[in-house]
Amino acid sequence: MLVLRSALTRALASRTLAPQVCSSFATGPRQYDGTFYEFRTYYLKPSKMNEFLENFKKNTHLRTAHSELVGFWSVEFGGRMNKVFHIWKYDNFAHRTEVRKALAKDKEWQEQFIIPNLALIDKQESEITYLVPWCKLEKPPKE
Repeated sequence: MLVLRSALTRALASRTLAPQVCSSFATGPRQYDGTFYEFRTYYLKPSKMNEFLENFKKNTHLRTAHSELVGFWSVEFGGRMNKVFHIWKYDNFAHRTEVRKALAKDKEWQEQFIIPNLALIDKQESEITYLVPWCKLEKPPKE
């Protein structure tokens, strides 16, 4: 057990190996390249939901200039309140890396969205997911 823990500690210390190590515990086949979706969940501080949503609405164009937003949702009731989640589409991991680097250098995005919203966010989670082969994702009809 100590050997396994030591190996995991070394592997997880390297960020580039973390996805491979974590996926090795999965019970099914893994896709290592190609289109994937990042689910980002933000748990907002109480009473900050409206401010966060307004800021996101106002500045969405700055973020979608870098990659495709599949959807954005907020929790209305049930579960933890003050929670939003959004899904971003990437062609592959290299594409995501390019987007994240570009966002880090995008002064307008940083100043108008990131900096003002940091104080509103209590916790953030990010999950990388692949669409199962038998499911075709289509754009919903306009409401």
